[in-house]
Amino acid sequence: MTASESTPARPEVALDPPLFSGGQGDLQFTYLHQVHDLSHDCIKIVSPDGALLSMNRNGQQAMQVDDFATCQGADWLGFWQGEAREPMLAAFERARAGHGAHFSGFCPTMKGEPRWWDVTIAPLNEPAGDGTPGPLVVISRDITGEHQAREQLRLLNATLHDEVQRQTEALRRERQTLLQTNEELENIAYSMSHDLLTPVRHMLSFARLARTADADKRERYLGIIERSAEHLSGMIEGVLRFSRAGRHAPQVQSVNLAAILRDLQVELTAEHPVTWDVAELPTVNGDAAQLKQVLRSLCHNALKFTRDRPDARVQVRAEQREAHWHVTVTDNGVGFDPAYAHKLYRLFQRLHHQTEYPGAGADLATVRRIIDRHGGQVYASGVSGEGATFGFTLPTDPVHAPT
Repeated sequence: MTASESTPARPEVALDPPLFSGGQGDLQFTYLHQVHDLSHDCIKIVSPDGALLSMNRNGQQAMQVDDFATCQGADWLGFWQGEAREPMLAAFERARAGHGAHFSGFCPTMKGEPRWWDVTIAPLNEPAGDGTPGPLVVISRDITGEHQAREQLRLLNATLHDEVQRQTEALRRERQTLLQTNEELENIAYSMSHDLLTPVRHMLSFARLARTADADKRERYLGIIERSAEHLSGMIEGVLRFSRAGRHAPQVQSVNLAAILRDLQVELTAEHPVTWDVAELPTVNGDAAQLKQVLRSLCHNALKFTRDRPDARVQVRAEQREAHWHVTVTDNGVGFDPAYAHKLYRLFQRLHHQTEYPGAGADLATVRRIIDRHGGQVYASGVSGEGATFGFTLPTDPVHAPT
């Protein structure tokens, strides 16, 4: 288990008969010699200073020693390197002190074949009267197969652990998606029973009044009915956009946010003059069409609430923090009461009256749904009369969106 081993006709250095005495000693010697030669373990005699003196035939085969003379007298201790060296030295010193010792470790054969060994070291004879250590017997058993089996089992366990972790994380994401979907369904159900019915009630009420009204009032009532119908149509379209945003998993690719924003600046500035302050934006992982919808909604929202500002400004920033990009759109518009920030990304939630700032109230909810499915989060901050900031995060690594 140390040097190398082959198969000479007989070991170059055999057990020494003078080490045994008398007739009984000769019998013991014969017995030990047979064990030495016939054992499938690699049995060596090593001097107290570690020189290799003898190796049995089967041991030479195990260690792939073609000619024992080439390694006879070699430093057996030097064959052990790496992690096995320290326990080997400790076992060797214990054996020199007259005790049996044991260790396991890696040592290649003389031809470089990897082998793992289970090694026992013990004094060959009783120590001399003056305590001088004598030769040591080293028995090395090849446990390569067992080691490889244990290693395969360890790798299998690690693989199973990783798979369990992966499945657990997938189940966690799926559960989170189901909870989120249930919340969205509850919001939609509430919207259907309340928000969508409000313009319907307006239309029905003013339609009844129009039947008996004079011409002037009838015209005014019809205008109210028309505006309510347009508002209802916008809300239904908003629900459809919201639904489509969660229907399919993001088609992940590299998305250049700077290029998207340049196109949006041209498109949106035509509707409302504004000063843009845009920092360098990153290329992220995500669905290009959906992320464009996110930026369009946030920028359009900023323009809508700065329309009465003569010095309307919109600032767009991006910053990497640990494993996420943080993208923000800030305006100097009307702002909002921060106490109601938690409502902003809900379907049909509005903090300003429809007549002041028209809209279906579905765009920010759609933004949240898209960002959720990209593995990010949305947030908002603002002060009434001083402007607002709407932001979202995106993971720097490709998203694993729920299906």
